[in-house]
Amino acid sequence: MISKNDIVLESQAVHHWFGKNLVLHDLNIKIARGQIAALVGPSGCGKSTLLRAIVGTHPPRKGNIVVYSATGDGEGQVVRKPGRDRGIVYQHYSLYPFLTAEQNVAFGLMLDETSLGYRVFQYLRYRKLRKSHLEKAAEFLRQVGLGEAIKLYPSEMSGGMRQRVAIAQALIMKPEILLLDEPFGALDEAMREELQRMLL
Repeated sequence: MISKNDIVLESQAVHHWFGKNLVLHDLNIKIARGQIAALVGPSGCGKSTLLRAIVGTHPPRKGNIVVYSATGDGEGQVVRKPGRDRGIVYQHYSLYPFLTAEQNVAFGLMLDETSLGYRVFQYLRYRKLRKSHLEKAAEFLRQVGLGEAIKLYPSEMSGGMRQRVAIAQALIMKPEILLLDEPFGALDEAMREELQRMLL
């Protein structure tokens, strides 16, 4: 039995459907902080739909997804939209082809910590912050074994390298919850095993 203080994620009677196709029905899950959980089921059973509901891009039609912060008051926040407390790595990594590995990893920090107005009208301050973002991105890339590839563009990297960039991109935001939507499915077995070990 999971204590309420240990819970990081809870789905409360979650339902989701597309037209007449019901993909999630009265789904109740509790996941403890630090726990590794897997969703297993046939294609089309709603695994990715649930992950998108947790991330906040497709909230459930009925029921709630609740995230509990480690530093919060224990009440939890109902997920209504994407937030920094949840990160996701997809099978088809979402890297910008016109940004280097370092710039791709730093992109989330830029969006989270600055606005367009700040970047334009407080350019000198933004440059200093941008330097800090890029240094943090370079450190995360070193942690995933890509210290020598920080200036490479996605087209110059292998599939395994691009997937490592996508993982660093998610981890740099220090989410409470990291979701993986079959991120290693397109990789060969040796690379898959290496990335799984690295992520653990």
